[in-house]
Amino acid sequence: MPLDQVNNLKLQHLVELSKLGSRCADMEDAMHRWLVEHDVVYDGKPIPFVLMPHFLSPGQLRRVREAVASLSALLDRFCDAYCDHGALRDELALSPVEDELIRLDPGYPRPMRLCRLDAFLHGYEVRFLEFNADSPAGIGYTDVLREGLSATLELPGLDGEFTTDYSPMLPRLLDTLVDAYMSFREGSAPDLPETPRMALVDLPGAPALPEFHIIARAAAERGLEAAPVTLDELSYDGSLLRAAGEPVHLVLRRALLEQLLEHDGAGREDLLAAAREHRACLVNPFRARVANNKKLFALLEDPRFAHLVNRHDGAVIKATIPWTRILRDGRSTQRDWVLDLLPFVSDNRERLVLKPASDYGGRGVVLGMETSQPDWDALIERHHRDGTYVVQEYVPVPEEMFPAIDGGQLYARRKRFNINPFAIDGTYAGILTRISDHAVINVSHGGGLLPSVVAERIPTETEFPTRREDGGGPGG
Repeated sequence: MPLDQVNNLKLQHLVELSKLGSRCADMEDAMHRWLVEHDVVYDGKPIPFVLMPHFLSPGQLRRVREAVASLSALLDRFCDAYCDHGALRDELALSPVEDELIRLDPGYPRPMRLCRLDAFLHGYEVRFLEFNADSPAGIGYTDVLREGLSATLELPGLDGEFTTDYSPMLPRLLDTLVDAYMSFREGSAPDLPETPRMALVDLPGAPALPEFHIIARAAAERGLEAAPVTLDELSYDGSLLRAAGEPVHLVLRRALLEQLLEHDGAGREDLLAAAREHRACLVNPFRARVANNKKLFALLEDPRFAHLVNRHDGAVIKATIPWTRILRDGRSTQRDWVLDLLPFVSDNRERLVLKPASDYGGRGVVLGMETSQPDWDALIERHHRDGTYVVQEYVPVPEEMFPAIDGGQLYARRKRFNINPFAIDGTYAGILTRISDHAVINVSHGGGLLPSVVAERIPTETEFPTRREDGGGPGG
């Protein structure tokens, strides 16, 4: 389905909604109640949504799928290289305790079992801006949002004209958790039970805790017992890790590594001890933290790490990764140019973004175009010596029209969006779309979530199958 047909579907969806008049407000209220009942809640409030999924064409999906598979394998290589590659460790410059935890053998292959690769999508062009590899959220929310929209939206005018496809991600998530546990048990802890009891662990008061209830229900349907708990509910006696007093053998970790290290409580030490002594299988393992560091965007093109990057990876990097460098004094390159980095960053403020290398949730991101020159130069001066920031090429934020209800009336409003493909066990699993009225698109900043679905127009009897649409490969 070419892009123009997808755009036609988006327009027709808005038109069909407009025909419903005040019923749209009733549908929104019903969807709101449904989300609360099904734990699509963040920081105590239902996650914002609109009465439309985000539609993608098969060609767009093909671009995303191929890039996600290549980058996931590449990131796994960097994670595994950390222990033996002194230059990589020097560049990431982690604290001694982080270094020690990342060096722990996870007990199973492919450490980055879960990853969310946040990106901007312009037509067929995909540009990745961040890898959430330490502890990505959103899989459960996305599946339930799709269920809710399917149950709530009634647009008969679109029936018979378009098909949409969405593959639930929760079954894939559970598959990789069980696979990691079976490898861990076979190699490290054969005395653990064949069927694990799982703990879904986050910090006390974490805003996304309700998503764990979604995952726990999906696990129960599969015959797995899963307990959503906070870090303070964990204990370890040297043999078994326990959650709220009950033994657990498999841990899905939501708390980021730096959050764990900042948390002052016995539960943290118990979780770390169980991981060190291979008495609980931890997903993602701490080793995946390597891929979470934004410095990796710069290191992907560093000649010192060329042995980790094959020819196909190089084409994907060129097509999908914006120019990124660690903010520091010295010479660097951009395309065929050799330049002095700090003067270049100062002179090209409106085309660049500054980001903390290890922060999350959009915190500390500074857009040059929204910053005065004196403030921009002050940031460069403040951070160029410690190596904790990266500078990245600014990628325009894509915008599309989405439905909005105000005062009981339906409007079409332009919103900024990003796509967030999930990789599970190294392959593409699905896409969460985030929408916002602001340049920094994040739920913690009030943004909304949508499931992404692949749409195709149903050909009429007089039509013949058309040649594959443009957008086949990562580079062209």
